Amino acid sequence: MEIKHGKGRFYIKTEHGEAELLYKDVGKSTISIYHTFTPEADRGHGVAEQMAIAAYEYVKKNKLKVRPDCPYVTHFLEKHSEWQEWTI
Repeated sequence: MEIKHGKGRFYIKTEHGEAELLYKDVGKSTISIYHTFTPEADRGHGVAEQMAIAAYEYVKKNKLKVRPDCPYVTHFLEKHSEWQEWTI
């Protein structure tokens, strides 16, 4: 599955629909990840995790920080502490 990046979102088209991770600018160098959605048939297969990793790679590359306003991202950070330095 290929992760695509559009304005304010990362998304993956699956055979069951489209999964997405939405973000918005909330400061000079901070984004808020405020929503993730994965089609029910794709849940538990790492789709949201792939999008979260892509978002954090984007943040790292662009020297930004993440405000994790989405419950999934909070859960993601519990498993992936290596991204904590990019989180406020």
